[in-house]
Amino acid sequence: SSGINAEYGVYERCQVALKISQSLALLEIIHAAIGLVRSSPFTTFVQVQSRLVVLWLVLDPVPEVHGYSNVPMMIVAWCVAEIVRYWYYALSLVDKVPYCLTWCRYSFFTFLYPIGVSGELLTIFSVLPMVTATGMFSLSLPNKWNLSFNFPIFLMIYMMGYVPYLPKLYMHMLKQRSKMLGKAAVEGEKKSN
Repeated sequence: SSGINAEYGVYERCQVALKISQSLALLEIIHAAIGLVRSSPFTTFVQVQSRLVVLWLVLDPVPEVHGYSNVPMMIVAWCVAEIVRYWYYALSLVDKVPYCLTWCRYSFFTFLYPIGVSGELLTIFSVLPMVTATGMFSLSLPNKWNLSFNFPIFLMIYMMGYVPYLPKLYMHMLKQRSKMLGKAAVEGEKKSN
């Protein structure tokens, strides 16, 4: 079973917007680092770089996996998360965030994180045979730099990096959810009185 489904073409149809929006997310790391937003620069970096690695080093250069079912699963999770998050941020600027949007912003991650991360990991895993067979992004000895790099091994180590960070990020979001939904409920009661 190749993992190919009827959704072949999702990546091709949205790749330009996906590349632009995900690449612009690098600004979020800078904004966190210079204090423009209250986010942790490290947490933001971990979240942004995982998408960029999957998008630019895994998904884009290996078109054979574009039709695998994990790709639309991952893209939909990313898109829904970003749409909700940016609507929340935009309405926060004018202090007009409805409770339902706050609830979505701090609740949808409970299922979007696992779906998105599963899609990312399955996408990386799916390309391993292809990048191994082609030697893509790998460098073998001898060469003029006297260095070697094995991209498939890098990807396997990279996937193992999800193990310590996913639970930390998920727990961070659970704490944020508790803090923000409690705060939003109190603010909603004050406005109704």
